[in-house]
Amino acid sequence: MRRFHQVLKGEPTLDDLLQRHRREAALQDRVHRALPPALAKYVAVIDARSAELELGAASGAAAAMLRQHAPELRSALAREGFQFTGIRVRVQARLAHESLPKSPKKQLDSASAATILTLAGELGESPLAQALRRLAKMRARTDSDGRDE
Repeated sequence: MRRFHQVLKGEPTLDDLLQRHRREAALQDRVHRALPPALAKYVAVIDARSAELELGAASGAAAAMLRQHAPELRSALAREGFQFTGIRVRVQARLAHESLPKSPKKQLDSASAATILTLAGELGESPLAQALRRLAKMRARTDSDGRDE
């Protein structure tokens, strides 16, 4: 049985696609190495088939930073053998969705809720005391619903 890559190489259309994928993967790696790590994780190669490299940024802020780094990025790519006349940057919201880590849910544990309730009792009937009681009661509701702990 023939290997998968041999099948791809046997078909001209699939071989072209494989070559394009390899080139863009190498280019993606080089782009990430040339950019600051904090920016690189929000950047992806969209199209490298034309004379102008097209990059996607996960947000407007990342796109602005990428545009500032474009001249030095183009020079770094040229030193590696990737010749482009320019770099076009597009904002791609789906990149942000895929690459951003989820922040942990903020939760109030039972001991903290009890401390807040005690403090509210010491404050009397002030608006702050009422707000603290509501906060502690929210914790009690999540305990009874079984959603937390």
